[in-house]
Amino acid sequence: MIMKDLRKLRNQIQQIDKQIVQLLDHRADLSREIGHLRQKGVKVPFDPSRQKTLMDQIVRLAQGSLSPEALNRIYTEIISQCQALEQPLRIGFLGPEGTFTHQASVAEFGSGVHFVPYPTVDDLFTSVEKKQVDCSVVAIENSTGGVVHEVLDRFLDSDVKINSEIITYIHLCLMARAPLNKVKRIFSHPQPFKQCRRWLRQNLPHARYVEVASTVEGARRAQESSQSAAIGSEIAAGLYNMKILASNIQDTTENYTRFVVLGRALSPRTGSDKTSIIISLKHKPGTLFEALKPFARRGVNLTKIESRPTRQRPWEYVFFIDFEGHLNDRKVKSVLKDLEPHTVFIKILGSYPFERLNR
Repeated sequence: MIMKDLRKLRNQIQQIDKQIVQLLDHRADLSREIGHLRQKGVKVPFDPSRQKTLMDQIVRLAQGSLSPEALNRIYTEIISQCQALEQPLRIGFLGPEGTFTHQASVAEFGSGVHFVPYPTVDDLFTSVEKKQVDCSVVAIENSTGGVVHEVLDRFLDSDVKINSEIITYIHLCLMARAPLNKVKRIFSHPQPFKQCRRWLRQNLPHARYVEVASTVEGARRAQESSQSAAIGSEIAAGLYNMKILASNIQDTTENYTRFVVLGRALSPRTGSDKTSIIISLKHKPGTLFEALKPFARRGVNLTKIESRPTRQRPWEYVFFIDFEGHLNDRKVKSVLKDLEPHTVFIKILGSYPFERLNR
């Protein structure tokens, strides 16, 4: 009886699989038709924020048997492969392959796109500005190590827009060819050093830190020396056949990195958005206080404020502000209008889907 029931269930699964494949083929055919329309002159730029909108719709349709994370992984690849038939994409990331930026890019866009590695943050911005890629992915802040100042500073002289954000859990390991007591140098990107301060102080207090462009570059450099180690991902350790001496060495288990997707156009409203701006304030007592009042008065929630030097005159600063809402929201329009009298300039970095942590 049990075997009969089992065969019946498996036959039902086979029929469902057949239907799924037929529907996937139909979806792919529709994507190919859209691609043909593009070739005939229908110019619709790629909008990275649409990925988030599609995923939200899919999760809302689900009945609960599959987790949102599982659905996300499945549909990311479906969308990626169909997108390749519609419009082949080029996505820039901080290379080489195996970096956390690369991993976040693949998780967001799937394997159907062409990923282009760039050696520096400046190159990622330039690649979008010069239309070498459809968009680029760059880390903007870490929950432990703070903001990536180089990225904020580059926004000051660039017209690229933030189209989407990706929040990824980061766990770090120490890798080396040598045993722990022989390590004299540690290679890594500057952010992991900030994220592992306590562990490094307790376990390798006399080691010299060497900052490099990426965690994978750190692994490559450490692999060349018998007295060096690197901080990075398990993927980076595997790429260079390095032994993992310690896992999860980040100072907090709540270690997340926020990446942003850089594009050339503003994203449409989704109904659950975040907006990023830069402001420069007039030199008057209480100006910052007055500039922040419109947000409270209009009930617009600030999610971040960060100051950076203007790099033009000493002790002059600009403020990077993130807040909930879209530029096309009536409340947001009112806030920006109220803000104008207190500022030298306001620069819009973009409105994009607000990604919240799934705890």
